[in-house]
Amino acid sequence: MAQVYFISETKLKDYTSINDNVDSGTLRQAIRTAQLINLQETLGTSLYNELVDLVDTGDITGATNSNYRTLLDDYVVDVVIQYSLFYALDDFIYKFMNVGLVQGFSEQGSSLDISTFKMIKNSARDRAEFFDNRLREHLFNNENLYPAYKTSTTDGTLPGANTDGIISSIVLDTPMYSKDYDPTCCKDYPYKAKYQVGK
Repeated sequence: MAQVYFISETKLKDYTSINDNVDSGTLRQAIRTAQLINLQETLGTSLYNELVDLVDTGDITGATNSNYRTLLDDYVVDVVIQYSLFYALDDFIYKFMNVGLVQGFSEQGSSLDISTFKMIKNSARDRAEFFDNRLREHLFNNENLYPAYKTSTTDGTLPGANTDGIISSIVLDTPMYSKDYDPTCCKDYPYKAKYQVGK
C-alpha cells in the first residue's frame, strides 16, 4: 500500500505554531505516526485503507466519493494536524545524536523546563482529542455513508478498538456497573484523507 499523507508539511505549519524553519523529516514522521496510530484506530483499518486508496488514485475528488472528500477535508485533516503537533513536540525538545540523547538549544531562546513542556503536550493532546471526538461523532451518526467502517480485517484494527466511544482524560465518579449505567448509551466509532507532503 502506498504511503499517503493526508496533510502536507506546509499545512501543518500553517495551522499550528510550528516555525517555517523546522526540518521536514521531523514533520513527515510526526504526520505518519499520527495517521498510523490515532487516525487508523479511530477509522479502523478497512476505512483507513479505503481512504488511502482514494487519495492515492485521485478518486477522492470524484463525484461519487463526495462523502469521503467531506470526511477527509472536514474531519480527518484536523485530527491529523493536531496529533502531528502532539508527536512532533517530542522531537522539538530532544534529539538522538551520536553522543546520545540531547536537549535542543537555540541562541535565540532558553531551554524549556519539564513542567512547561508537559503543559504544552497536554494542551496539544486535548486539542487532538477534541477533533478526534468530533470525527468519531460524525462516523457514529453517518456510518451508513462509509461501508468500510465497522468492517473487520484479518490483519487490522476495528474502529475505536482501543477506546470505548469518546476519548477523554476526564474520570467520572460513576462506576460502569452502577444501577445508573446504561450500556446502550454509547457506541464505538472511526475516520481519513490525501494530500502529498510538500504540495
